Amino acid sequence: MLTLYEELLLLTVHEDKGIFIGSTVDALKPGLVGAILAELALTGKICLTINRRLHLADDTPTEDPLLDGVITILKNSDKERKFGFWINTLNPKPEKLRRQITKGLIDKGIFTQEDDRLLWVIPSPLHPGIKASSKHSVIEHLRGVVLAQEEARPATIAFLSLVSACDLLELVFLRDERKIASQRLNELVVFHAMQDPNLETVQEITSAIASMVEEE
Repeated sequence: MLTLYEELLLLTVHEDKGIFIGSTVDALKPGLVGAILAELALTGKICLTINRRLHLADDTPTEDPLLDGVITILKNSDKERKFGFWINTLNPKPEKLRRQITKGLIDKGIFTQEDDRLLWVIPSPLHPGIKASSKHSVIEHLRGVVLAQEEARPATIAFLSLVSACDLLELVFLRDERKIASQRLNELVVFHAMQDPNLETVQEITSAIASMVEEE
């Protein structure tokens, strides 16, 4: 099982060249930190206050070094702040974070590395019965949820929201699919956020990411 931040990163690796797609690099800077916060939100570790600040609701360690590092920083904060502040503050070295997440994916057997290239392990260890990469499986799942209205878990709704906020829909949907996909995706996110406080928090996170991506 992959985390939201791992799925977001692998989506931006070129299927054939094994390098990060150039147009995605800037979006990953707020995107990966936002995905870490979204992972914490899904498990109820953080939540949205009435004045739309980030509140640390549970500081119990998760055994994930990246998540626990963020929890420690939040725990030591002198006051509750907006999500945009934390997304900016928690990622002073974007390249280092990207390398950490990449190493984790290599350790999980998703990639191997050859010089500066990331080579996909096929079949994916996540889906050994399918002759395809992990990226292919992630994309097919997202397409099924949005275009074929397949059932979606909260994590999938959160990930779709992250992909949209980072302006990466072109990596999942064909050009003539994007308009309807964007409309259905927004409907899904809003519908589920109204019923799930954790997804409402994710929605606040992705709104902050989208604002930063637009400014780039």
